[in-house]
Amino acid sequence: MIGAKVGKRYAVAIYDIASDKNKVNEIHETLNSLMETYLENKDFRTLLDHPLISKEEKKVFVKKILTNLDETEDVIVDYLIDKNRLNDIRFIVAEYLKIYYERNQIVNVEATFALEASEAQKEKLIKNLEKKTGKKINLTLKVDKSIIAGGIIKIGDEITDGSIKRQLETLWEK
Repeated sequence: MIGAKVGKRYAVAIYDIASDKNKVNEIHETLNSLMETYLENKDFRTLLDHPLISKEEKKVFVKKILTNLDETEDVIVDYLIDKNRLNDIRFIVAEYLKIYYERNQIVNVEATFALEASEAQKEKLIKNLEKKTGKKINLTLKVDKSIIAGGIIKIGDEITDGSIKRQLETLWEK
């Protein structure tokens, strides 16, 4: 819970800077690269979390790994190091993405079907969901053969289960 609160506070500040500088996507890519490296590379994480290594040395090290940072990205990465917040990077990136979606009227939708959907079906689903929500749709498709037929659509916290599997389970409960 604390990580999410910290993530939100930092993400809002970083997003506002990125928006002012018209670098929302670039900053997201930098934060995402930093997060992936931090989470996947144990040596990288150990060095950045080590209390005896100075913040200046950590900054130099990160700049050797993340090349081509512009001035804004450089300042943001330095600030996260100065505040010892790299261990919260996954929360910061998650909250940054939420802010981006909110401000750009985008909603995440997860759709699960028994069979792979065709491109035409995907486009039709996106159009219908955009009409229903009034927002742009970021669609993630999954295949789960156990649902037999039909589909499950998750928009935020709302789940619509139109699968045959669920209908059969309902019949068994009666």
